[in-house]
Amino acid sequence: MALGFCQNQKVLINLKWVSPPNLFHGKYWGHIWPLSLAAEPGVWTRGRTEPDSEGARIVGGRDCRVGSRAYQVALLRNGRIYCGGSLIAPKWVLTAAHCRSQVSSLQVHLGDYNLRVKEGTEQIRRIRNFFVHPGYNLRRYDNDFMLLELDAPAQLNNYVNTIDLATSCPFPGTLCVVSGWGTIRSPQKVFPNTLRCADVYSISQARCQASYGNIITENMFCAGVEQGGIDSCQGDSGGPLVCNGQLQGVVSWGTSVCALRGRPGVYANVCKVAQWVRSTIGRKSQSKQWL
Repeated sequence: MALGFCQNQKVLINLKWVSPPNLFHGKYWGHIWPLSLAAEPGVWTRGRTEPDSEGARIVGGRDCRVGSRAYQVALLRNGRIYCGGSLIAPKWVLTAAHCRSQVSSLQVHLGDYNLRVKEGTEQIRRIRNFFVHPGYNLRRYDNDFMLLELDAPAQLNNYVNTIDLATSCPFPGTLCVVSGWGTIRSPQKVFPNTLRCADVYSISQARCQASYGNIITENMFCAGVEQGGIDSCQGDSGGPLVCNGQLQGVVSWGTSVCALRGRPGVYANVCKVAQWVRSTIGRKSQSKQWL
């Protein structure tokens, strides 16, 4: 999780992953210039978009306690963090749709903590299939959701476990935890080896729209801290935002410089897609008992 803001007047969406281009500060590495954001400076998705870009992590956070985020997934490309994700069923991961570039080449790490050390808790899987939300909008990053079907089910234990989907939408002011291996500084890129956590608070739709305008839809919500300094960032895309023990958000986008005051992180709103997740998994799984 990182801090930062891009002054480029071309709308740069910073997705929070580590590879292809994206919207605001998505937690994936990349930038795109969405037409609908022409008035919004410095927006990036929080993921990776350039093939050679470095992994990213949470800004202003702390090292997570080992084993405390057993649902956390690392999506690696060529041995480096690309995006995050959440294990929601033994064979299924929920992540961000903007992480879909070259998805077949990604390696799925479960139970990982230090990406540079073999700890004996890791389980490695490949992606058998992927399903992008039918309402995903590449220009606006609306419905920024993707389901990954693994080639083999995870073996659940103290280090690898599933997380429940949110049963209701976030109430403003709720304390939540976001986690990932994204950059811990912004606009500089400094990537950690160990999983990072940060405490943030859900923000009302009115305040979220005041920060970003009508790009914000009901399928998104904001979370952060009023003073800034704590945020998810490039490389965190697709990762979990957990509130009250449930998966409430998927790291999606934000300003190119993360953790700015008045520019909270934007998350895909899990409460809006629980039925799509269940129906998709139900159709694709031989057993309907996926929860």
